[in-house]
Amino acid sequence: MNSEPLDAVPLAARLRLLRTQLGVSQEQLARRLGVSFATVNRWESGRSRPSARASLAIAELEAAASGRQPARDHGMPRGQQTPRDRQTARDRPTARDRPTARDSQAPRDRETLPEHEASRDRQPAQNREAGHGSRHGFELPIAQSSFVGRERELAELAGLLTRARLISLTGPGGIGKSRLAVEVARRWEATGTGEIGGDVVFVPLAGIRPPRPVVSVLASRLGLHERPGVSWRESALGVLRERPGLLLLDGAEHYLEEVAGLVEEFLASAPALRIMVTSRVVLGAPGEACWAVPPLECPSVAAGSSAIAASDAVRLFIARASERLPGFSTADVPPHAVGELCRRLGGLPLAIELIAGWVGTLSIREILQQRVALLEYDPPGLQGSRKLADVLRASYDLLQPGQQRILRLLSVFTTPFSLADAGAVTGVSEQEAAAAVRGLVDASWLVVIRGPEENRFSMVEAIRVFATARLQEAGEAPQARRRHALHFADIAVQSSSSLAGPHARRWADRLASAVDDLRAMMQWIVDNGEVDLGLEVGTALWRWWLSSGRLSSGRAWLNKFLAAADEHPARSAEENRRIGRALRAAAVLAVENDDYAEAVRLARRALDIFDPLGPGEDIAQAATALGSAQRYLGERAEARRNFQTAVDLRAESGDRAKLAMALNNLALIELDDGNLDRARELLEQNLIIKRQLGEPGSIAIGLANLAEVLTRSDRWQAARASLAEAAELAVGQPQIIGIVLCNQGNLAAGQRNWEQAAEFYQAAVTACQAGGHTHVAVEAMIGLGRVWHQRGQADEAARELRMAEALAHEIANPQLMADVTKALAEIGDLPPGRLPGHLTARQAEVLRLLADGLSNKEIAARLYISRGTVERHLTTIYNKLELGGRVEAARYAVENGLTDR
Repeated sequence: MNSEPLDAVPLAARLRLLRTQLGVSQEQLARRLGVSFATVNRWESGRSRPSARASLAIAELEAAASGRQPARDHGMPRGQQTPRDRQTARDRPTARDRPTARDSQAPRDRETLPEHEASRDRQPAQNREAGHGSRHGFELPIAQSSFVGRERELAELAGLLTRARLISLTGPGGIGKSRLAVEVARRWEATGTGEIGGDVVFVPLAGIRPPRPVVSVLASRLGLHERPGVSWRESALGVLRERPGLLLLDGAEHYLEEVAGLVEEFLASAPALRIMVTSRVVLGAPGEACWAVPPLECPSVAAGSSAIAASDAVRLFIARASERLPGFSTADVPPHAVGELCRRLGGLPLAIELIAGWVGTLSIREILQQRVALLEYDPPGLQGSRKLADVLRASYDLLQPGQQRILRLLSVFTTPFSLADAGAVTGVSEQEAAAAVRGLVDASWLVVIRGPEENRFSMVEAIRVFATARLQEAGEAPQARRRHALHFADIAVQSSSSLAGPHARRWADRLASAVDDLRAMMQWIVDNGEVDLGLEVGTALWRWWLSSGRLSSGRAWLNKFLAAADEHPARSAEENRRIGRALRAAAVLAVENDDYAEAVRLARRALDIFDPLGPGEDIAQAATALGSAQRYLGERAEARRNFQTAVDLRAESGDRAKLAMALNNLALIELDDGNLDRARELLEQNLIIKRQLGEPGSIAIGLANLAEVLTRSDRWQAARASLAEAAELAVGQPQIIGIVLCNQGNLAAGQRNWEQAAEFYQAAVTACQAGGHTHVAVEAMIGLGRVWHQRGQADEAARELRMAEALAHEIANPQLMADVTKALAEIGDLPPGRLPGHLTARQAEVLRLLADGLSNKEIAARLYISRGTVERHLTTIYNKLELGGRVEAARYAVENGLTDR
């Protein structure tokens, strides 16, 4: 094959080839030519051409780089050439010795490496033997930026290369296939793993212009020339037989059939040859080991600063940001914000590199907030689009129409989904869904999350945003979101009975894993006015909202559904019953959220609906909710009557599970009244039934309540055994964990083990704060105050009990108010009426913390209340004491002995 004259090669290709040969960036080449970086950029993008002087300088550098004599036909005498950066071939490093140069401009964001035209590796005929190229023609491209991370992937692929002869690295644009493949090949070559010399032949396919065949590009890379009667395929195969090594075909997605044929023939004819292919879709050749390139590892939400900095995604971000802004380091950014940014980008390398280009313009917080819009920015003056959506579109267009449709529909999921979920939302059979999901996993559009029983799948955020846009374009969004909502509504309804059975933990985990999809489902219900469905879903989910500590969220959704129902008055008995059940569920959550007055209102409204419909379980549940609220309000006689109603109805119906719950509630009234023997008898009956039914959470509650009776009866060993079993059964349920920990504190305090008691009480307060169960937190705080008193820590005891007193007043629980008053008397603290300025205990505590220098947010966290509540307390304090603000308030607290300062 004859070499093409340089003037016949496009200028952009010549410049890229020259920069690769010299190992320099655009900016460094500009300095050698005595022009600006922008000028070289314009030449390479085809927006302008060099002057005669610049053309001569380029020709000289090309000649020096390749060992040719410089051309002298560019219309400029030799004496007028610039001396800048002239260098003879003898002084210039060889191709094997050249160092790679990191580009000082923004990092190259596209996945593909620089295009290599056929002329790059052509050499003079005297350097060839038997028509074969020299070693120089096999070289891997010089990267323009550093390779970061991927140590696990590199090790895995290195091992795979020893076992498989054909490996396909697959994934959508931007996942990092080319960079990873080149780095694998570079290390394979450096370690001498190849069988005869370890040669690597790199063949970039992205720049091929039809109808040029792939094999001719391979022949060019091998430095071959035409021989009469010998095809390119035969010539290339001859080289690969003689010097087998690793053939790297980069970007095969547009030439699948041709590449598959070549690969099959080469592997059959050159037994020692190995082939690695990068493609946006699977090649489909015999013996192909498909290896989907995963996103970069991102730090977990709970990771510390060192773990964040060590993750591959963050390392890439820092590396590219430092290239954009020299001197940039991890010390310049909040680590958790960078970790969150990388998680939101799903570890997609191209997205991370594009976002890193904004460092120096925006803060990390601003980048995090605006990330979706920033990924659509296309810097002006650069060749080709750098918009992530355009890169993904090229990969998307290669998918089959059916795969495209499935990908679009799956974008409605906001949390990992199962194969069954995929089938429900896409409307295809499970077999069709499995085939489509497999194809999308093979092409790295979906990430696999492996589980012991079933795998789940997800999209990284950038891909989901892209797929959602395609869903909107196709007009499929309304129907897809409807199917998604109905599917998760069905899951919610199914969970209702299971959450009270032996499989409660599995169902709770299922709901927790889909929390964002459940939220999307309920918002769809509200937006589309599906009142009946909302009431049904809200009624089904109350137990999960309670056990998982999502009380406020559950109450908010139920309030929305009930408000919508109020706007559409019910007509039938069934519609009335549906509203009554939602009211009863809301009443239960209000009780557990310590909103007793609201719970009474909701429960009575539910009973008003159920009473005309006749006796049954609905009345039993509403009566239980009402009795629970009345018990906390100190209305024990009324509570006992309602609990007894529930016992009678459930005994009559024969529902043993619900009867056990009713017996538990009646036992609590007996415990409140000091009837320990009767309370124990009822709780033991309760546990017999619960153990037969096998529901762990329900058994744990019964054991915790029985342990309280045993502790008050000084039966320490039996109480300890009950609590140990309860603790094992309560894992993952904050409400029950708080109760168990508080009772463990009571047991330790009863045995005067003050240090252990303090640990249990403090853990109970934390657990109750997470679950939103204030009344148990108050019980633990009262116990902790007594422990501090016993240990001689008077100030800590008074402070803890004052906080408990304030919380007891806020939830209007008279029993707890009485308990905390008794504890305050025990430690000799002043009664609330003695506080200066007629402040309440809570107001005094807020004022004390303000004087100690805490912000409103910090006060809220310390007192387990909202920031808005703190602000309302402060407004009341300022008005009551006629203070002008925080400074005067702090001074007042010091002068009146409300602080230790």
